[in-house]
Parts: sequence; structure tokens; C-alpha cells
Amino acid sequence: MPVHRDESTKTSKEAFPAQFTGFDLDFVVYDGICTLPEFFGRHWVATNFPPADGLRVLEIDCGFGLLGLSLAKRGAKFVTSVDRNARAVVNTAENAKRNGVTNFETFQSDIFSEVPADRRFDIIFWHLVRQPRPHGDEHGSDGKEGMAAPAINLLQSFLVGSKQRLAGGSRVIVGLYGSECLRIFEQATQRNQLRASTLTSGTTGAGTEPYRLLEIEQTLSKPYKKFDVSALLTGQATRLYPAGVTRVSIGALPISGRNCSVSLYARSGTGATLTDVDGNSYIDYHNNFSTLIHGHGNPSIRAAITSQLERGTCFGNPTEADVKLANAICQRVPVIQRLRFLNTGTEAVMFAIKAARAATGRQRVAKFEGAFHGTYDWAEVSVRNKPDNWGDGYPLSNPPYRGTPTHVCDDVIVLPFNHTKETQAILDQHKTEIACILVDVLPCAVGMMPINPDYLDMLQQTARQHGIVLISDEVVSFRLGFHGASAAVGLEADLVTLGKVVGGGLPIGVVGGSLAVMETFSPQDSAPVPQGGTFSANPLTTSAGLAALEALTNPEIIRIGILGDHLRQSSEQIAREAGMPLSVQGAGSMFRFHAKRSRPTTYREAYLDSGGRQMLERLHVAMLERGIYVAAPFWGSVSTAMTGSHVDHFLDALRECFRAIPELKRYAN
Repeated sequence: MPVHRDESTKTSKEAFPAQFTGFDLDFVVYDGICTLPEFFGRHWVATNFPPADGLRVLEIDCGFGLLGLSLAKRGAKFVTSVDRNARAVVNTAENAKRNGVTNFETFQSDIFSEVPADRRFDIIFWHLVRQPRPHGDEHGSDGKEGMAAPAINLLQSFLVGSKQRLAGGSRVIVGLYGSECLRIFEQATQRNQLRASTLTSGTTGAGTEPYRLLEIEQTLSKPYKKFDVSALLTGQATRLYPAGVTRVSIGALPISGRNCSVSLYARSGTGATLTDVDGNSYIDYHNNFSTLIHGHGNPSIRAAITSQLERGTCFGNPTEADVKLANAICQRVPVIQRLRFLNTGTEAVMFAIKAARAATGRQRVAKFEGAFHGTYDWAEVSVRNKPDNWGDGYPLSNPPYRGTPTHVCDDVIVLPFNHTKETQAILDQHKTEIACILVDVLPCAVGMMPINPDYLDMLQQTARQHGIVLISDEVVSFRLGFHGASAAVGLEADLVTLGKVVGGGLPIGVVGGSLAVMETFSPQDSAPVPQGGTFSANPLTTSAGLAALEALTNPEIIRIGILGDHLRQSSEQIAREAGMPLSVQGAGSMFRFHAKRSRPTTYREAYLDSGGRQMLERLHVAMLERGIYVAAPFWGSVSTAMTGSHVDHFLDALRECFRAIPELKRYAN
């Protein structure tokens, strides 16, 4: 490899800038970028690196770009080279320009810190010619055993982060020099339950110790996540909370290899990625029960909250922020002429029921069997219906909790979801008693089956005929259309309840609707339905909500809906190919798995027996261990922070779960 120095350099072997040619490329190397031993190591790696023809490559610690540019020149589809040293990035960029390499990019990044979360690679490579150290630590190890810990932790972060950025069938390769780097690398892989195989090794003129190219034996069938800190917090929580949790919707999971269940404790979130307290990263399809439609840390929402935070968190006064959000909601949802802000979806449904009672002079509430509308007593009835109490004919009104007053169940009429004739008969029988019908056009707890058009038409016609208030509960399903869920399916509701996505990640509830029904909340001093709340319409929430609503454009709703279609359809196809009894319901950007060979269309068809529950619980944990986080038993949503590569990763993990756990098919019928 000839080395050519320009006229400005000295004759010393350490003179810079230095020029050399190799791999049909012309390089320049500037001072501080690469020592002579490192240069020989980088050259050896580039010479012995496996073919990357047609592949997408990420190179970490690129130096002056020798490997990345040589791979791009030799046929890689696209190469991304990053380095935490800004001078190295400038040096690499100059070498790319001087050689006219266009299938290449370079930018400053501390491992994955600036690599877009939705980017996927076929090869991820890190060249370790010296002991790795955290950014800002310019001294590294002094030879003491304890000084290796930061290096091991840094390598662990790399191994965890790599999994989130791998395309299907991809590989992680590490270049090492010397026994010390090898020892640290082996400790990091062992901690993550990984193994590495040697692709090749050899020596150069720079020293006697060998250089190595090692490939991580990393497949989705070998989970490497650790849950030590989450397990510790789970143990502490059992001494603080009933059942060890602060809400019934959060539970502990039977993680593989542990003799106790563990609650997954979150530390942070960025975009589509959630990171737990152990440093494990997941693609977050949970999104706090579909609340985070824009994922974590959306810049517009964060800026809105930060701006308001400087002015105050709450007041005993209205603010401009609540008027702006209210105006945006009224313009967006045609049926909402007036609205009230609350703090939760439960409150929104509660006040919708109160308004319907006040407007009609009736008391009884009609709702779907199994449907969840929050924790107001009347809205909770029949949520836990099961074969031993749901009745042989029409659904029974069963109490949601021990000690429920008898009259609560008497006040609730339970409707069989998607059974048109039976439901109409029930409504006709009680037409003069019913104040309202709670309708969710995509009821998650029922099974997330879309509502049948003929069933919806019947509900609407019957309600109009008998003067019954139709309440469209869109706390979860609002995301189905730009104008909301009811508008998306052609339902003309009298009241609409909102929450979750319209709060921008902060607590919110909204009840709104026609002027006639909403007038039950006025006048101020003697309203038929008085309504207040210390934190209702607080400026932090309304500022965040406005930013979230503005970012939820129609093109984005359509885009994530297409991703949802792809996830649902492809998941069923993968299940069929694996012989698994699995179907997927949902619509738009939402999905729910069923341990059934055919998609259920009613609550009772969707009801899980013990085998079906075990199948979904085990699949839930298996996906978690492979970097996919969903809500239990198995449902989730696509956020605007996601792209097709996130869905592909979900599908790759699902396919691998079926391959690695064939006994899943025995759990369900």
C-alpha cells in the first residue's frame, strides 16, 4: 500500500496530513484521527471484511472512513459511517467527496445516539482497536480491574442497541485488537447471554497480538435481555402496593429463566423506542394503552409543554390554551358543538351518562357485553362477563366489583355486540327506560372487532326513534379517522367522549356533543349536571393536546393505518404458515391478537379459555424478550413515530417466536 505525502508534510512517519491509496480509493488522513497501529488495524479489517454486496451497513467509529468507503465502493447498497469525534466525521466526509462515493453518509454519533431509530441495517460493525470508553472519558483504563466496568457497560449498550437496528437475517460484527479488548468483549457478551464466533484473525506489522473479526451469534430465538433492576423494583412494590401494582392494567410477567414474575419498569422513551431501567430497548406498540400516538418525546409536544411550564402548571383560572384546544376539537369533530374538559376517560364517560340522564329524564344505561368504558359503576357493568355468569339468552348485568349496589346492575341493560336482531329486541323492550347507549365502534375489551354496519344502523335508527342519547366513546378509537371514530363509520352521535391521544401524553378527558344535550352543564350556578375538577383544562395538558392534535394530520392517520393493515394481515399469514391458531382483529392503526383460527366477531366468540390465555401470555413474554412491547394479553397500536421497518421487526420477531416455541399451537383451539 503506497503512502504519498503532500509537500506541506514533514518527512517524519507521523507527519500529517498523510495520503495513501488502496481499495481503488484515494485517502487523506489528518492529525489526531488515527495512530499508525490503528491504521494497520483498519487496513487489515477492510482487507478481511466479509462481502457486503447489496447490503445496508452501519460502521461505528469510522476514523477516516477506510472500511465504510471501501465497502461502498465494492458494492454495498448503502453505508452509514459514524464517529463521536467530529474531526473524524469531517475527515471521512472529505474522503467520500474526493472519491465521488455517493451511496454513503457520515455524521457524528456516540454509538447509536444520533442514528435514526427507524433505520435498519444488514450489517452493524464496530471497530475496537483500543478499550472502549464512555464519551467524555478521555483517559480510559489505567489497567485496574475496576476500570473495565465502563467499557463493559458501553459494549452492553451497543449489543442492546444493535438488536433494535437490525433488519431480518442481519449480523453484528466487531473488530478487536489485543487480549484486553477481547476480555472485555467476552464479559459483555456473556452478560447478555450471547456468543461470538471468529470470522477471521491475523497479525499485521503493528504488533504481535492478533486482530480478530468476531460475529455475534445473535438471533431472535436467543433473547439476551436482563431484568435485574425491574425485578428489584417489583419486589419493593409488593411491599408498597396491593398486588404490587398501582393500577390493575399493569401486571408482572413470567420472564424466562426467573422463578418469579417481573413488572417491566420504564426509564425513558424516544420516538418509537422504550428503554427500561435495565437498559433494554423495545419497539413500543403499547404506547401507554394507545395514548402516545406520536410515540415518545415528540418535538412539538415537548416544546409546547416546556413553553407552558415556564409560565405555570395550573391556575384557578381558564387559560388561552384550553380555548385553543377546545376550538380545534370543535372544528375537527362536527358533532361537537360544545364541550367540557376533564381529567380522564372515566370522567368523560361518567359525565356523558349524567348529561344523557338529565336530558332524557331516564336512568337506565345500555352498553355492549364486555365493553370497557372506564371505572364509573354503571359503565363497568358486565366488563367481566364469562361463561359461568353471562347467561344462556340475553347477556346478564353482572357486578363489576364485590359490593356493587344491586340497583347499579338493575340500571344497566347489556347488549350482545354485533347481534342485530337480539339487540333491537332488547332496546324495543326497554325503550322508555333507556337514557343512553354507550357505543364503541372498535371496542378493545370486547375483542377489537369492528362494528357491523347493519348493527350500527340499527342502533342509530332505534335511538332516534325512541329518543335515546347515543354516546360514542372514542377515548381509544378516536385515532381511526381525522374527524374521529364515529365520523369514520358514519355514526351521528349525540355525545362523544375523548381522552388519551388528545392529551398529548398527559391526563385528559373530554365530553362534547350537540348544543341541546351539552346545555345540561349550564347555567353556571344551577346546572342540571354540575361539573368541575381542580385539574380539568389545566394548561400543560391542553397545550400538549393542541400540539398532538395538530400533528395528527389526515395523511399521518392514513399512513399509520396502512402500517396497521400490514401488521394485521402479515401476522395472520405468518401464523398460517406456522400452523398456529392465531387471528388478528382491529382497524386503522390498532390491532388485537386472538388465539383463534378465525377472526371472532362477537364478545363470546372472542372469549379466551385457559389455553388461549396461556398462548397469548407466553407469546406476549416471548415478543418482549425479542424487543417488542405490547399491552396484555396481546394488543397494541402503531404510532406516527413508526415506519415500515418497525412493523417488519415486529413480524420478524413473531415469526421467530413461532419457530422457537412450536408448542404455542397446543395452547389454543
